[in-house]
Amino acid sequence: MIKINFIEDEVYMKTLIINGSPRKNGDTMALINEMRKYLKGEVEVIDAYYANISPCIDCRYCWNNDGCTINDEMQGVYKLLNEVDNVILASPIYFSQLTGKVLSFASRLQCFFVARCIKKDINFQLKKKMGALIITGGGDGNPELGIRGANIIFKQMNTESIGTVQSLHTNNIAAKEDKQALKNVRELALRLNELKTKE
Repeated sequence: MIKINFIEDEVYMKTLIINGSPRKNGDTMALINEMRKYLKGEVEVIDAYYANISPCIDCRYCWNNDGCTINDEMQGVYKLLNEVDNVILASPIYFSQLTGKVLSFASRLQCFFVARCIKKDINFQLKKKMGALIITGGGDGNPELGIRGANIIFKQMNTESIGTVQSLHTNNIAAKEDKQALKNVRELALRLNELKTKE
């Protein structure tokens, strides 16, 4: 996990960014870095390709117990999801879908689904958060499946998405040169700051 701290006087908030790209300096990361410049408060980045987070193995431990039995970095993420104000999902589009590592990460949210829908645990609570989606791609896929998948992930994290930034022609224009995408990601960051200020 990468942790960046900077605090503005008038606003303190905490943002979790889930990066689904394997490229440490690629198009997705270019947009993440641009957003990070404008987000106030504390920002924590989880790189799904490099974090020690295993997929759900459907052991059904969570059907009879609280939480997940797999002892890896996801245990820290569960804690973060009850602390952060914002969640940003960022991913390239592979075969018209979010990357496999994002979906693997998302599978570990199963314990939340079980608590709500199978155990119907009236004591289960997960902090309400705001969110945004960043997607990149070369231009030959359909992003709609990825967007739909992201919305399901946001729902499991009790996160309301306020918008999506797309840079989908990276074979021709790198995201770091995509003026509209850069503008959109800045605006989303400022909107998240504004929403926190209004609380």
